Amino acid sequence: MSDDNRTPRTPRQRLGAELRRLRMLAGLSGRQLALRTGLSQSRVSRIERGDVLASVPELTQWLEQAGAVDRLEQMVAATEAALNDTDSWPEFMRAESFAAMQQRVQEREAVARTQRSFLSALVPGLLQTAEYARLVFIASDLTGTQDYAAAVQRRIDRQQILYEQGHSFEFILTEAALRWRPGPKQVLIAQLDRIASLATLSNVSIGVLPLNAETRAIPWHGFTLNEDVDDENPYVQVETIHAYLTVSRPDDVELYRRQFAVLKKAARTGQQFSDFLNNLRSELLSGD
Repeated sequence: MSDDNRTPRTPRQRLGAELRRLRMLAGLSGRQLALRTGLSQSRVSRIERGDVLASVPELTQWLEQAGAVDRLEQMVAATEAALNDTDSWPEFMRAESFAAMQQRVQEREAVARTQRSFLSALVPGLLQTAEYARLVFIASDLTGTQDYAAAVQRRIDRQQILYEQGHSFEFILTEAALRWRPGPKQVLIAQLDRIASLATLSNVSIGVLPLNAETRAIPWHGFTLNEDVDDENPYVQVETIHAYLTVSRPDDVELYRRQFAVLKKAARTGQQFSDFLNNLRSELLSGD
């Protein structure tokens, strides 16, 4: 399903679709609007897809060029309401495939220079082996109709960004996340080896919160904090059992920033992390 034909589900997507409709009613192409407003063409496309929210000055210019400046107050209010956005998983999976979702995530990751992730239940997608990812997709499929091979390929493609020095990554995982087994122990052993290898990259930092570590923050749920984002304010992505959340309200983003800092302080990193992985691997090899 193409971006242009995707049914708007969230406030961001509905807002973007309405801005696109107003542009087209004014007889303007995306390129023409970009030239007249000083926005990049990619910025126009991302706003219309609902990937990002336009600022008030951008909205003002957009509506002036579309001859709809009388809609400004309404559109500003809609933008404020869309700062924290919820995308229902059942609705999402009726509209798009896992592979399409991976493509959208990859596009958003490409413009974030700094990514800080905390995972409490499983290994994050950027660190997963192909088999671990396949089993995760199977466990996540509420419809039983997903193309797992395509989804895995897109997830592996996403991981190329780890090798780009213009991007930096920090991952904090709980011990429970590292121990979770979606399949036979050989799958987890290979996954631990993959993590150990990626931890050697100069732009990748990985830490673990052992179960016996003193932690002055409650690890409520996983999240990813995206900062140093091209043409966009920092935002947080949260996956829950029922929905995919995008958090952009500055005060809320700051809460996640502080949470990550506290979790990072308690985490084992560097050689301590390597020792933890080695011990866990040895335990798996010696167990039944």
